[in-house]
Amino acid sequence: MIYFLFNFSLNLFSSEIKIQKKIYGITIDDGWYDEVKTEDIIEGIKKLPVKPTVRIVMSKDIKAKDYVSLFKEIHKVAYIMAQPVDSFEMNTYKNVESYKNRFEDSYKYLKDYVDIWEIGNEVNGEEWIKENPKFTAKKIYSAYKFIKNKNGVTALTPYYFPPEENKISMENWLKKYIPADMKNELDYIFISYYEDDNDGFQPKWKDIFKNLEETFPNSKLGIGECGNTAKNATNQSKIKMINHYYTMPKYTANYLGGYFWWYWVQDCIPYKNNEVWSEIYKNMKN
Repeated sequence: MIYFLFNFSLNLFSSEIKIQKKIYGITIDDGWYDEVKTEDIIEGIKKLPVKPTVRIVMSKDIKAKDYVSLFKEIHKVAYIMAQPVDSFEMNTYKNVESYKNRFEDSYKYLKDYVDIWEIGNEVNGEEWIKENPKFTAKKIYSAYKFIKNKNGVTALTPYYFPPEENKISMENWLKKYIPADMKNELDYIFISYYEDDNDGFQPKWKDIFKNLEETFPNSKLGIGECGNTAKNATNQSKIKMINHYYTMPKYTANYLGGYFWWYWVQDCIPYKNNEVWSEIYKNMKN
């Protein structure tokens, strides 16, 4: 009976996040620990006009059990998408088992607070992952199977490369390396894209999401990472970019937003009298 009730409560969380018609995401990365108080982050989230989905980036050098307090507090005011492994740490997991173990450990300690599990981040970023993509795909699949077997909600984040910028396009990478059952059963596909890193190139998002919907017919789609990464970024340039992404139209039937502004903590906390926080607030309210 206890086991039944436990799984029932987990399924309730899964159902709640799945029935959302629109996701407004923000990201809490791992670069703020010594500079910002958790209470200030919580306050900034609480004041938003909707219940956001917060990606929490987990550092490899911090054990999953040491994240319990942060996840518990944030889950009181937001949905959580856990990212146990960032793309820049993917190649530090030297075998499939170690990657899977990271998710097993994260699930063990954080399952009560996580609504979505990001099983792979910027998975096609071969330029910085620097490992055989077949190996990367096997690691992702191991995490996918583990979370699925626990009835968890799964998300995959590929990186969009402008045409001719990568030896294989995002779409073709996903078609080539993602197994058929994942293509049919993944809950979310969130695209990471930073225009500052791509000379301001503006993708044809409608075409991109239409193609994705054909490859992943049962997945909800959205933007998984964005942000103003230029060294000369100003509040005004950040505001302009926030407006560009957070007001995107519903490109396809399965599109539901996301966005997950990467530098939300650095740009928006403290939230009082903060122009960037206010702009995200306005876009969520509308």
